[in-house]
Amino acid sequence: MRSLGCLLTASIFLAGCASVPMAGPMADAEGKRFDPPAPGQSVLYLYRSSLLGSEVAFTLADNQQPIGTLADKTWIRVEVAPGQHVITCSAPSYAPLTQTPAQAAVVNLAPGETRFLEVDVWPGLPLNPRCKATEVSADQGRAGVTGGNRAVASGS
Repeated sequence: MRSLGCLLTASIFLAGCASVPMAGPMADAEGKRFDPPAPGQSVLYLYRSSLLGSEVAFTLADNQQPIGTLADKTWIRVEVAPGQHVITCSAPSYAPLTQTPAQAAVVNLAPGETRFLEVDVWPGLPLNPRCKATEVSADQGRAGVTGGNRAVASGS
């Protein structure tokens, strides 16, 4: 019974929403124009729109290079070289378990291409969230990005 009380206390403590560094309004509006990539490049939009897991911020990487961190209703646009991109994500673990970054998606991008990935929580062990990324249609991706705010990408 005592462990149940501890679990409920921890759940209440974690019930807040995660926050991440945000880009300014001009950068947000610029990204929502969905401009094509620079010549020889590709664009990847990653966004979160689900309330499930809103207390957790996911740190994303592309081929082991940091992309940034997403909270609920946030998005990131990254221009990348064409080719295969292995997107991984990690979240802080509130359980006494070690969590390594999980492979969330693999995307093969052609030059000039723009693709959208919705990042969502994937239920794991209690207090040890994981994430997944699902490629969505351009229309669904644009709607998800438009409904959120731009987070600061790593290296920006």
